[in-house]
Order: sequence, then C-alpha cells, then structure tokens
Amino acid sequence: MLHLVPHLVTQRSARLWLCARDLDEALLNSISLRVNGIDIPVRAKDWQRFPSGAGAQWQPAGVMPLQYQFIDKPNLTPDRAYQACADLNGEERAHASFVTLPEQLGDETTPLRVLLSSCYFTGNKRSRLASSLLSQLDRNGLRPHLRVWAGDQVYLDAPWYEFAIKSHGVPELERLHSATYARTWFADQGLAAIFPTGANVFCTDDHELWNNAPNPSAVAWDTRKRAKREAWLAMARELGRTFQGDTGTAQRFSVPPLDFLVLDSRVNRAECCGRLFSDAQWKQVRAWAAEPHGLGVLVVGQPLFENASKRTGAFADYRLADYEDDYTALMDLLGRSARSTTVLTGDLHFSRVAWSSRPGNVERRVTEMISSPLAMVAGGRLLSLLGAWSPAPEKTSLPARHAFNGASMHTDEALRSSAEGTVLLEFYRRGQRVFCTVSHWRLDDLDVARASFRKEYFLGIST
Repeated sequence: MLHLVPHLVTQRSARLWLCARDLDEALLNSISLRVNGIDIPVRAKDWQRFPSGAGAQWQPAGVMPLQYQFIDKPNLTPDRAYQACADLNGEERAHASFVTLPEQLGDETTPLRVLLSSCYFTGNKRSRLASSLLSQLDRNGLRPHLRVWAGDQVYLDAPWYEFAIKSHGVPELERLHSATYARTWFADQGLAAIFPTGANVFCTDDHELWNNAPNPSAVAWDTRKRAKREAWLAMARELGRTFQGDTGTAQRFSVPPLDFLVLDSRVNRAECCGRLFSDAQWKQVRAWAAEPHGLGVLVVGQPLFENASKRTGAFADYRLADYEDDYTALMDLLGRSARSTTVLTGDLHFSRVAWSSRPGNVERRVTEMISSPLAMVAGGRLLSLLGAWSPAPEKTSLPARHAFNGASMHTDEALRSSAEGTVLLEFYRRGQRVFCTVSHWRLDDLDVARASFRKEYFLGIST
C-alpha cells in the first residue's frame, strides 16, 4: 500500500514523504510519482527501510516492515496549489495536495494561515473528530498554508495501564509502538485523512518517546532498567525519523518578514539536567536569533514561559527551565535579539496566549502561543485537574542579571481553555507592524461551525 504526505513546503520547494507498506521490495522500481502531472524521479538508492536493524541497543523483530523516502521537489511557484500522486504500475494510488507559501506576508485580507496542534491520542474515540474539524476549516475558507504539529503526535507510553503496571520484552515494545504509529498515520480513524491534504511541519516531545524521556519514568515501567530503556529509546527515535523526519536538525524557512525556526528540544535531550540541544542545533538557533531583520517565529515542543518544576521527574515531565544552562542560554538569545519573537508550542493540555515586553520598548516582545490538546490522552482529564490552566509566571527561572529579566509578563486570561481542539493562527502586517489573529476551534463546536475564541494580537515591528 502507498502513502504520500507533504512535509515542509516553501515558496519554491516541497518535501514529500513516500511510503510503501506491505509491498514486495521487487515492486519498488514500479512506483512512480507526479506533481501537477510532471514526473518526479523516485530513485531506487533513496529507499530506506523500517526497521533498519542499525545499532546495538535494539534488534528489530520487523513487525511493521515498510520502505520510505523523502523526495524534494524544487522549482515550484509561490502561492500556488499543487496535486501529487504516487502509483504502482499505474494502479494503486496515493494522493496529496499542498499550497506553496507566499513570497511575502500580506495584509489581513490575505493572511498566512498556520494551524497549531499538539497532543493527539488515537485511543480517545473523540480523536476521530479531528479530521471533521479540519474539514470544517476548509469549508469556511480557512485552509491553512501550513500545519505545525508541536509534539505528542503519538503516545508511545499510552494507555497508561499498559505501561505503568506491565513489563514488556523488546519485541513486544516494537509491536506496540509500531501499532501506535500505524493507527495515527495509516488508519481511517487517525490523522491519515489530514496529513495528505496540506503541508506539515513536525516537532516532537516526550510522548514520541515516553513521559519525561529520556529520564526513567515511574509511569513507564520498561524504562526503569537501562538496557530496556535504551532499546525503547532507539526504536522510538527511528520511528520518529521514519514518519516525522529528522526533527533533531532544526528547520528554517521564511515568509518575510516572518522567519521560522523549528527547534526540537526532545530528541537530542540528555537525562536531567544536561543538554537540551545538539551542537548543530545550537549553531542553527544562534544564527537565527542573531538575524537583525524581520520577526522570529520559534516552534518548540514545550513552553518557554514556565518556571523550573523542581521535581524528581519520576512521575512528571521536566520542563525546559529544569535544564538550567541551556534554558538560560536560549532565553538570553531571545532577550538580546534585535527583533521580536513569537513562540508556537503545546504540551500543557491547555491553550494560552502570553507575552513579555522590554522596559522602554514595548513593541519589541516575545509572544508565546500554546495549543493543546487536540485529542486528550487516557487519564488526561485527571492530569488536567491536577495541573489546570495557569497564567505565565510573572518571573522566569533565570539569573538576576539575565537579559530577559526585567521584562514585564502578561497573560490574556480571555483564552482559558482546556478543551480538545486546535488553534488557527492568521499572520498579517499593517505597514511594519505584524499581527496575528488567534482562533480556537474546539471539537465540541463542530455543530456550530465557528471558533469559540477569536482575537487579534500585536506581535512586533518588522525591522
């Protein structure tokens, strides 16, 4: 069976994920790909296999064998719709569509639409409503240019009772984790109806591995012993690379003046409380933050506006601020940046908009937008009661002389939602000033066909 999903799409290029599942390798050379009727090479040497069998931590059982490759299509036209089709010997077909990004950010009549989602659990029957919700946006003329998946697209450690009180062999872990990805990417009740219908950018978080990964977790029994934990980690990382791409390498793209950076803080994370990012990621984020022009948009799997948890981590996820050195350095880059920054994230099982501004320069600010959850994880409602919606902290966990300290912090309490749904962001400009209209679309509102919340926010001056 063939599957085709657009990943990052820019003004002049598109990256397509082509997957052949349950297909004899001898037939791979019979697969063809076309974009708007033009043949795109599907090179035999570019096929990769899952499981690969590489590495000593995990010897694959091969319960979900598939081949895949990422194919880049250059020479596209900005702000244009494209149709892609893959077929096998002219018969079995997989279809996908996407729209290239516009050359420049427009005004409010032609905004850049970005859909921000996180935390999606297929074991929740309401997860099947997600495709209906996104179809509703299309019918309302609000199809996004880009969908940002900010983490926890899968829950490899759920349902909780499967992993908190049971122990599994490594082959059984492979079967369970492969089945989770299959339900999300391939099954009708997952996101299989959503992914092919537009561009997708992925940033992972802990549940792509397990709660509070890479640290041992009391709610994931198999992570308590190092050998099994390393096997789980190896297979989860390979599954992530197979389906969501190499998120451990930062992705940068722009719709001027917006300058996007997708920065995964999970896949290269050390056990607490060492590093959050690889040396290569640090090089990328420093170059992005040093850019003096435009307005930065940072995608990350956990919020920045949180204090350190000060917990042992056996039950709860460590926050970015618990990784004191890397968190301090990242916030320092944002605090010293010559331009404003908007942060897109998820994780917390509620949606929120908060911002900070510098003394004497209220138009240079850092704005954080949280969207979560799309479909609640099993046990998530209890977790929400234990950690309900909260405003951003008035003071961050940073040294007294830090560049970010002294900034005033604000939270808009008009958006206080823990409801399942997604957030549509519409970016636009008025002269040099950049704005975003935030709309919260809940699964509960499918019958009324309108957003439960809609409000405009000033993001900063595009320098």
